[in-house]
Order: sequence, then C-alpha cells, then structure tokens
Amino acid sequence: MSNLINVPNVTLSNNETVDSQQLLLMVNETRKEHGEPPIRNNKFIAKVKDELEGETYTKSVGQKNGADIEIIEMTLKQALRVAARESKAVRRSLIDKLEQQSKPQSANEIIAAMALANVAQERRLKSIDQVVQVSEEIEHIKQGTIPEGFQGYSYLKTKYGLSDAKCRQLVMAWNVPYKKVPHVSPGGQITQMSVVEEEAFKYALAKALLESEKRGSQWYHSKMGRFSVTA
Repeated sequence: MSNLINVPNVTLSNNETVDSQQLLLMVNETRKEHGEPPIRNNKFIAKVKDELEGETYTKSVGQKNGADIEIIEMTLKQALRVAARESKAVRRSLIDKLEQQSKPQSANEIIAAMALANVAQERRLKSIDQVVQVSEEIEHIKQGTIPEGFQGYSYLKTKYGLSDAKCRQLVMAWNVPYKKVPHVSPGGQITQMSVVEEEAFKYALAKALLESEKRGSQWYHSKMGRFSVTA
C-alpha cells in the first residue's frame, strides 16, 4: 500500500482498504504527537462499529499479544470518518500529512471526505437551540407535512454547516430536487415551505467540496464563490 497517510509501519492508499489495527496505529501515533493518551483496541473497535452502523464492512479475528482480537476492514473513506471523531488537533495533523504526502487529485478526494466527516461529527456537538430547531423539523415530518427523504433549509443548514444562502445556492447550482409543501407555523398559520431532497443535497455538497479549492478556512468553487462549512 502506498502514497497517502504515513506513520511508522502504516501506509494507506486511496484505492485500497484499511483494517482497524492499521488505523488504530495511525491514530495512536498522531495522538502521541499531541500529548494525548492512546486508545485501547476494544474501545476503538466500539467506536468503529458505532460510526459504521448500517454500512458494509468486513470482520475477522486476529492475534495481538497472544489474545484473539476483532479486526474490521473498511474503505479509506470509512476510516477517515472514524479518524474524524478524534480531537481537532489530531484531525488537523492527519489532514496535514495527507496534503504533504499525496498526489493533488487524491488529496482533494480525501480532504473532501474528511470535511464531510468533520461536519457529521461536529454536528453532534451543536448547541441546544439548534437541536430544538432540528427537533421541530422532525416533528413536522411526523405530522406528514414534509415528504419522506426531504428536509427544510433550516435543518440542512444546521446539519451540514452551510449558511442558508449557500444551501440555496448549492441547490440551484447542482439542480438538487426541491419542492414547496404546506407548513404550519408556530402560530398555527399555514404557509409554503421549500424542502430539498437530502441525499441529493449531501451528494452535491460532497461533489462541491471535491471540486473546490481550499483557501484558508474557506473553500472556493466557481459555482459557489467562497463558502464555509462551519462547526
């Protein structure tokens, strides 16, 4: 395996898989660089399973220090999502290593995957007012006002970290399916609400990140101009 992430005895390639032992070694070496304690294999395996719940991966049994251990083989994108659950300092170091050691096109692919993984992880840490906002959207879905698979802009803004304006710009630039549906306001008034097909939106955002140029803390795309994916 060659070309993308290098720590002692571990090298990952963008077109191959990585097992949990290789990834654990990479994470622990990076943790060590930042003065963080290593993570034990059993806890790491639990973290991997939690992140990849509902997805396809391969399990096997290996040996470590004379004992049987569970090993999970996953794609590089899945491995990056697991690594993205580490502290900000560790994540930044991993991205730096990617930028220094990978081919430009491969680096863009990995950075885009990492960016989406970071967004998914950091969304879990949003403040309570944003959680309430998302809960209200979910309640509307339960009431049948939002079609299955569609979400409102306030939900998309909160979950994926784009501003409202950039969410709408992304929808228009990549022709993401959207529609207007009846919406009951907190005051009981019925208005029209724009909703967007979430999977298509998620794909468009990943494509935008893949094609964008990183400029400091922001991204740049000819269809979007400068935009940020905030925590």
